[in-house]
Amino acid sequence: MEFPYYNAAQDRFGSWNKAIEAAGFKPNPVKFSKNYFAKDGHIYNSFAEKIIDDWLLSKRIKHQRNVPYPNSLYAADFQIKKRFVEFFGLDGELKKYDKITKLKEKLARKHNLKLIKIYPKDLFPVNRLSEIL
Repeated sequence: MEFPYYNAAQDRFGSWNKAIEAAGFKPNPVKFSKNYFAKDGHIYNSFAEKIIDDWLLSKRIKHQRNVPYPNSLYAADFQIKKRFVEFFGLDGELKKYDKITKLKEKLARKHNLKLIKIYPKDLFPVNRLSEIL
């Protein structure tokens, strides 16, 4: 889950979108339908990935976006030098997502790739990217 307080907000306000409205924002009615633009021009459907990209730019860390794993249809969220970086924002929320996560971890091991994993707890409520990257 990209936001760790999702269930609490849903319980208190009746739905995530109602909580977003109560906070004064416009809700996104379809998951992943809204695009977020990072300061370097990269486009994301995840606000958390935008946060990561903007942080990388602020630290002048060169990075690539959507870099394919070798011999695979899957891509890593970021590549920094020879390291693949994944934001696993829906970890533990969807079985299909967890299956893809395991597959990406397996691909990284198979091809001897350094894989850095970032989870929502690493961004919210405190950004820990300096420790991780």
